[in-house]
Amino acid sequence: MKKLLPILILLLVLLLGFLFIKRNGPSDSPTAVWEQETEAKIEAIQLFDEFLNDETGANEKYLNKIIEVSGEVSTVRSNEAGTSVILKTNDPALGVRCRFERNPGKELERYSVGQHVRLKCLCSGMVQDVELVQCKEK
Repeated sequence: MKKLLPILILLLVLLLGFLFIKRNGPSDSPTAVWEQETEAKIEAIQLFDEFLNDETGANEKYLNKIIEVSGEVSTVRSNEAGTSVILKTNDPALGVRCRFERNPGKELERYSVGQHVRLKCLCSGMVQDVELVQCKEK
């Protein structure tokens, strides 16, 4: 029995390690926004207007969903959190903010004011701008 105890403990540790890795390891399902299926395609102006006119209805329709948005770039910004592109709307002060969370500043070189873009993003609702995160060019 004394000889079996270390072997049983080792097997228990290996089993617990396997279960931990299986539960917390990389998933087989796609997690990146651009790997998931698009749930809606919409112009930035229309998306903003829907949120402005009926935020509750727009939340039901777009919140936490993968959407493909297109429009004209009005502003490009970069900071520690990443790069964001604001798409033009009918409101001169507000827009649709599309955040690129990887490689801060790298996306800045690809986008310019007036450029027409099509992006795939996760909709996170409206604060002042309509907020889209984890964006990638379509």
